Amino acid sequence: KNDERPKPIIIQTKWLSDSLKERHLLPLTKDYIIRAPLIRKKAMPSFSQEPIIEEKKRFQNKSKRRLSDDQPQGGSATQVKQRRYSSDEDDDIMEDYNDTVKNPYKHGELPKGNWMCSMSSQTAKKNTEINKDIIEKLQAMADLYDKWRAYSYQKAITTIRRCTKRIDSYEEIIKLPGIGESLAKKIWEIIDTGSFEKLEDFQSSEYMTVINLFGNVWGCGPNIAKNWYDQGFRTLDDLRTKAKLSHNQEVGLKYYDEFLERIPRDEVTEIEAVVKEHALALVPGLIVQTCGSYRRGKVTCGDVDILITHTDGISHQGLLIPLVDSLRKSGFLTDDLVLSDKYEEDSGSHVKYFGVCLLPGENRKHRRLDIIVVPHSEYACALLYFTGSALFNRSMRNLAHQYNMYLSQHRLNTGVIRKNNSKINMGTPLYTPTEESIFKYLNLPYRSPEERDH
Repeated sequence: KNDERPKPIIIQTKWLSDSLKERHLLPLTKDYIIRAPLIRKKAMPSFSQEPIIEEKKRFQNKSKRRLSDDQPQGGSATQVKQRRYSSDEDDDIMEDYNDTVKNPYKHGELPKGNWMCSMSSQTAKKNTEINKDIIEKLQAMADLYDKWRAYSYQKAITTIRRCTKRIDSYEEIIKLPGIGESLAKKIWEIIDTGSFEKLEDFQSSEYMTVINLFGNVWGCGPNIAKNWYDQGFRTLDDLRTKAKLSHNQEVGLKYYDEFLERIPRDEVTEIEAVVKEHALALVPGLIVQTCGSYRRGKVTCGDVDILITHTDGISHQGLLIPLVDSLRKSGFLTDDLVLSDKYEEDSGSHVKYFGVCLLPGENRKHRRLDIIVVPHSEYACALLYFTGSALFNRSMRNLAHQYNMYLSQHRLNTGVIRKNNSKINMGTPLYTPTEESIFKYLNLPYRSPEERDH
């Protein structure tokens, strides 16, 4: 009779330290396992994965290349204050649902509702002119709020953009998905009177004017802006001469006006080319992709987000610090904001650099640049996340919840158990080689980046 007792798995202690660092149990990949028993494969989730499994086989058949001795393994770099780009805990805040779904939806079923991630933003934008006055005032209000309080306004804007006719009654507004009674009354005020009293009060308020002035300083959040206001500061000169500033805030003040200017698309392409040239000089074969509003096809961008990986799953490790050193020595990087340390580099997880760059030539402006290096196994989820938009991402995360899944910039897990705002079981990571595979798991039609600009 076969021995049915569980067979032990021997793993490296590095798995435990990496899990503690990430604040959740990481998957037991082959990099962590020293010895594993031969066991029968468990059944995969009930929905079909045949196209994804076939893609996985093709991926596994590719030859893998390890770093040669002359490729960078580390390097010195100025260490600046660290900050997580976006943790899984940040994603929890963005979820609308926090308990396990008792009867999760199966493959082929899309839960009822107006799922933003199932719709093309291009279709919605064609209808913008119909209710333009409403959208403009709601957007102005959203711009005055921090990102959490602005969410209900942004969600309402997206809903109204999908309306194919003029909204002309309160009854129509209250029936729109995602718009509650309080916001419906504000929208009706705009329609009925042509004005929005709360917006006008905010725009004429000294407090809101100052808070928004300070809020545009890079490194300043709502609480810091309020604290500065409470200390009696009212102008940027007050901050420069009286406030106790962090390094990042000093940089934010230094380039305050330049950071507020939108970056033309052609200039973003130039910035990407510089980063790509230096990256490939260090490690040939890297994938270098600019994300954010640039990938969504926007004409201008607020900053530049560049995602880097390598298909062999290895060569991305130890890249970031030498890359930053190379860009800094060339004069392209002028100021550092956030840089992952060498321990994070060696862990093989997401590592990031936030800084300021300047292209050569006259009349160039300082631009905000983020570089994120990720393992190829997490590239598709990271690409989806950093492409955005934030509203599109949130819709996909909330949809994943309906299948008892969990979607982040790292992975898509199935079989997740939630209770009281916590995940008590993180479930099992699914194989996500492409963005298309993530859409397929969630029963969604694939949406190109240009269709995600909600």
